[in-house]
Amino acid sequence: MASRSRSSIVFAGVGIGLVVVATVVGVLIAAGVLAEPNPLDSWWSAIATSMRSPVTVAIALGFNVLGRGLVASLVVPVVLVVVMLVARRPASALVLVLALLGTWGVTRVLKSVVARDRPGDMLVDSDFGSFPSGHASNAAALATVFVIAFRSLSVRVVAVLYVVAMIWSRTVLGAHWATDVVAGVLVGVGVALIAAALAAPLRRRERAGGRSRA
Repeated sequence: MASRSRSSIVFAGVGIGLVVVATVVGVLIAAGVLAEPNPLDSWWSAIATSMRSPVTVAIALGFNVLGRGLVASLVVPVVLVVVMLVARRPASALVLVLALLGTWGVTRVLKSVVARDRPGDMLVDSDFGSFPSGHASNAAALATVFVIAFRSLSVRVVAVLYVVAMIWSRTVLGAHWATDVVAGVLVGVGVALIAAALAAPLRRRERAGGRSRA
């Protein structure tokens, strides 16, 4: 029991730390301490835009649709919650909802506070505030919950690849700088870990129930 409590504390601590790191980077950008764009952003932007072709842009546009509007805020979450419930993981479904709501809130606050301009060569229309990437934070939150909930290697590989593809698509489309998508991942993973820590007693009962059914 003590080890389980410690794991929850670790989840919460790491989660808070990741969100704090993203926030500090955002504050440094907003305060002008970090150059706009910084060398990392310029370097990766040049690489990402060099990848543009009809095929890569079409793929990136598909991820753009998947990570925005009603698709991202309603359709995908509902489908994934149903998947969790069918898999008999109601606690994980709750973690998913908490993680997505928390990630959305933190992302919106940081966007408003940092108020960073987006790159000038965007291929899509987007809302105000480049830092952090909402697409990346949402994808990272989803992936983290699935990595925690399922021990299957294939599920975990798909989850990680989904996040990588999403952050790649945002920079190929010119919708975000590299630091935007990295910060988005930090926020999404961080908030998901915090949500998992908050629901730790429910997750423990869920795992115990799974073992008894097995």
